[in-house]
Amino acid sequence: MYIEPISEKLQDLVVAETRRCIQRAGHILESGFSMVPVVFELKGRAAGMYRVYKGQPVIRYNPYIFSKYFDDSLTNTVPHEVAHYITDVRYGLANVRPHGKEWRAIMR
Repeated sequence: MYIEPISEKLQDLVVAETRRCIQRAGHILESGFSMVPVVFELKGRAAGMYRVYKGQPVIRYNPYIFSKYFDDSLTNTVPHEVAHYITDVRYGLANVRPHGKEWRAIMR
């Protein structure tokens, strides 16, 4: 069964939710966080991934998984990946475990 990737309109909603989560983290943590680039080119079984590529942070989303499980991905994957971004900005990726205590604190 072929699954169509999410539409540009739905991608815009995901980007807006990503921005909202970043702004909320900034409000709660009393810190300013820049918007991170968001791309919809992730393949495979992961719904999302935060990484730093050539010095540039980016959140990658899987447009096929978002298409199949949009509500769940919007509710769970977006804040999950934003928490990785915020953890990186606050602590540095090399200084923390991917789902360690710092990341869990950000998620809460």
